[in-house]
Amino acid sequence: MNGLDLLTESRVREQTTWLELDRNALRHNLIQIISLTLPSATIMAVVKANAYGHGLFEVVQCLRDKVSYFGVASIEEALTLRRFEIDTPILLLGVHFGNTIEDAIQSDVTLAVSSVEQAREISERAQKLRKPATIHIKIDTGMGRLGIPKSCALQAINEIASLEMLQLEGIFTHFPQGEDEKDPFTQEQIRSFHKLIEKAGEKGVHFAYRHAANSIGIAHHKDGHFNLVRPGLTLYGLHPHPSLKRKLNLKPVLSWKARIILVKTLGLGESTGYSRTFVANEETTIGVIPVGYSHGYPFALSNKGTVLFRGGHYPIVGRISMDYLTINFGSNLSDANVGDVVTLLGKEADAEISVETLAEKAATISYEIVTQLNPAIPRIVL
Repeated sequence: MNGLDLLTESRVREQTTWLELDRNALRHNLIQIISLTLPSATIMAVVKANAYGHGLFEVVQCLRDKVSYFGVASIEEALTLRRFEIDTPILLLGVHFGNTIEDAIQSDVTLAVSSVEQAREISERAQKLRKPATIHIKIDTGMGRLGIPKSCALQAINEIASLEMLQLEGIFTHFPQGEDEKDPFTQEQIRSFHKLIEKAGEKGVHFAYRHAANSIGIAHHKDGHFNLVRPGLTLYGLHPHPSLKRKLNLKPVLSWKARIILVKTLGLGESTGYSRTFVANEETTIGVIPVGYSHGYPFALSNKGTVLFRGGHYPIVGRISMDYLTINFGSNLSDANVGDVVTLLGKEADAEISVETLAEKAATISYEIVTQLNPAIPRIVL
């Protein structure tokens, strides 16, 4: 286990399945992102959805001294980071109500605001707590989802600025597309957002942080960098669109390993798994792996997926069940043993199974593959 300390080596030996996170790859990806980012802009690392399935605390620990802000989607994620004494600013994305607002204020977590009504509730709760709330106002320039519509945004900003106990630290928007560097829709979003910031400034409302660019925006739309950018998927070594591959030399951060817990032989005509979707046409060695769809391995890869074993690809056969899948080691392999390690995601020798490969075979997107990884699977930082 090169690169693992003794404690981690011990943990690996005790596990039947685990995720390995490459700290150097994570930092390499951040350097790649910074190289494309305007010098005037700083980094908000988006670590929502358990850091895109990679492990919230593990990723944040690697990045805490490298970025200016973290972006999360739930108050639970924000409070987890505070409990672990992460004092980096945190933006709680989305719309939140009630006690969530008070928890955020008390823990110095910045709140995103998508309406005047939401801002009023935050103001009222901040007054109740006698503690100012820091907010970033979200503007809908074309995503058509969260945010104040740009047509009424200036009036809304003025109303929000008049409310008590609110610190208007930031203003932001989001791109729904932008894969084309000359995409006119994205360019219009950037222009209208620039114009809104200028008009707000004329009214005496200024924002310390102005941000719009996600991973694609960072790579393709430098005029949308403003002074803060929000990389997400690219941090983890995955390309949200093939067009980014020529600009970002990324390294996958995550590998997924598991141990064979049982080896058995199927005779001619015997089957494995529910509905008998695999029936052996000769004497076949089967390895059972303690991974299933409850762990986040896609059911759609039943009889389609592969694992790596000693540098070779071996097919998953039969239906993937809740907690197990089975591997066909063929009729001639006699040296697969209980306790041997297989790779479900990652590299072995010259062979590789990438997140993109799994996503393509499962007819989904890379985001879904990684964010569905069960948080209970141990994450081990290399």
